[in-house]
Amino acid sequence: MGQRTESISVTAEPAAGRLTPESEAALRALARGVVLTPDDPGYRDATALHNGAVERTPAAVVQVGGVEDVVLTVRFAREHGLSPSVRGGGHGVAGHAMGGEVVIDLSALRDVRIDPDARTAVVQGGATWADVDAASQAHGLAVPGGRVSHTGVAGLTLGGGEGWLSARHGLSSDNLVAVELVTADGRVVTASEDSEPELFWALRGGGGNFGVVTSFTFRLHPIGPLVLGGMFAYAVAAAPEVLGVLAELHESYPGDFGGAAAFLTAPPAPFVPGDVVGRPVLAVIPAWFGDLDAGFDAIRPLKDQLAPLIDAVAPMPYVALQTLLDAGSPKGLRNRWSGGFVHQLSGPLVSDLQDAAMRMPSPLSQIIISPLPDAVRALPDDATAFPARDGGRWLVHPVGLWAAPADDAANVAWVTDLRDAVRRHGETGSYLNLDDADDDRVRWAMGEGRYARLQQVKAAWDPQDVFRHCAHVRVPR
Repeated sequence: MGQRTESISVTAEPAAGRLTPESEAALRALARGVVLTPDDPGYRDATALHNGAVERTPAAVVQVGGVEDVVLTVRFAREHGLSPSVRGGGHGVAGHAMGGEVVIDLSALRDVRIDPDARTAVVQGGATWADVDAASQAHGLAVPGGRVSHTGVAGLTLGGGEGWLSARHGLSSDNLVAVELVTADGRVVTASEDSEPELFWALRGGGGNFGVVTSFTFRLHPIGPLVLGGMFAYAVAAAPEVLGVLAELHESYPGDFGGAAAFLTAPPAPFVPGDVVGRPVLAVIPAWFGDLDAGFDAIRPLKDQLAPLIDAVAPMPYVALQTLLDAGSPKGLRNRWSGGFVHQLSGPLVSDLQDAAMRMPSPLSQIIISPLPDAVRALPDDATAFPARDGGRWLVHPVGLWAAPADDAANVAWVTDLRDAVRRHGETGSYLNLDDADDDRVRWAMGEGRYARLQQVKAAWDPQDVFRHCAHVRVPR
C-alpha cells in the first residue's frame, strides 16, 4: 500500500449564513436555553467537537433547555433561511454537528429514566452512553451501546449502533421502542411500530435525515453486574492465527462472546510489560456475557494456543468494560476514520493490515476488526434502515488519531490507504457511523431499494431538505 498525500477534509470551514442584530435578538428572546454567537464567551468551547480537526463557525449555537427550545429553533432557522444542524454527543468524526448555520445543541438534555419493571429506558437526545450505562446498571440492566462511553446516544443509535453487547442483543436501534422527534416543520411526533411506523423504520439506521430526536425509549436486558473483559495482546506477525481463533469463538459462542481485535501501539499502562510498551501489537478484548467460569474455559485458546505478550483478562463490572477504550479516544485530537465490511479476513487483506500496523504514523492510531454478530444478522435485512445485515461479516475500522496539524498528510494518507485496501479486498458495505461519506457513498452503502425507501420517508417528513448535515439522503426529484 503506497503512500500518497491528501489534505484532511474537515478543516476550518466558516458557515455562510449570519445573524443580523435583529435576528440575533429575536433568537435570544425565543430560547429558554443559552444562545452563543462568535463574540460570546463560551462559543469556542461550544463549537469544539471530539474531532479536533473540525473547526467551524456557525452563526449561533443554541444550547436548548427542552423540547420547546428545539421546536422554536427549528422554526427560527427556517424562517430566517438558515440551515440547522444537531449536536448530540459531538462524537461524529465528519463534524456534521457543526455543519449548519444554527446548531441545535442537545448536550444539556441528558436525563435517563429507567423503568425496571417494564425494562425500558427513556433517554434524552443529549445523553452519552456513560449516562445510560450508569442508570441502567443500577438495576442490573443494559442496552447495546458504543464501545467508547462518551459517545452520544443519538448519533450512534440513528446510524445503527453496534457495540460489545450487540453479540447478545443486536444493535442499539434494534432495541428501540419509540422515538420522540421534532420535525422540519416544528411538530413534535412519536414514532414507533404503532405510530408512524415508516418513519420509525427510517430512524433505525437512516441517520439524522428526518428531524431532531429529543428522546429515545429503549428496551433493556439483564446484564452483569460482572462480565469478562480486559485485554490479550500478541505480536503483529501472529495476526492470522489470532484472528482465526477470534472467528472460531464467535461461531462457537454466539450471544456470549462479543470480542473484537485491534492493531495498536502498546500503551504505557500498568498491565503492559516494559519491553512491550511502544510496540505495535494485535490486541483482543474478549467481552464475555455468559457464565464467567464457562467464559474462562471458552477463551482458553487465546491464552494456551497462542503466546500473548499481554494477559490482562479478568471479571469486571459491565460499566468498566464499557469504558475500557475511553482513554484511547480523548476529545480534541485530530481524527480520520473509515469503516468497511468484508465477507472474510482473507490472507492478502490481513497481510495489508499487518503492514499498515507496522508503519502507523501515530502511536495513537488503531485498526479495529470486529464481526457483525449473529444477533444483528438474524433480523430480516429490511427490518430497519440499517444497511449491512446481509453483507460482509467483518468490519475493518481504521482510526487515525494524532495531535499536530503538521502531521495531517501522513495520517490521512495512512487511513486512505487502508480504506482503499478494504475496497480492493471485496468491501461489501460501509458502517456510515464511521465513514465521512458523501451522498453517493451513502447511496451505495444503503443499496438502491433501501435508499429509495428512505427517499420516500425523506420526502414525506423533510421535503425541503432542512436536515442535511448527516449521512445525507437526497430528497427525490
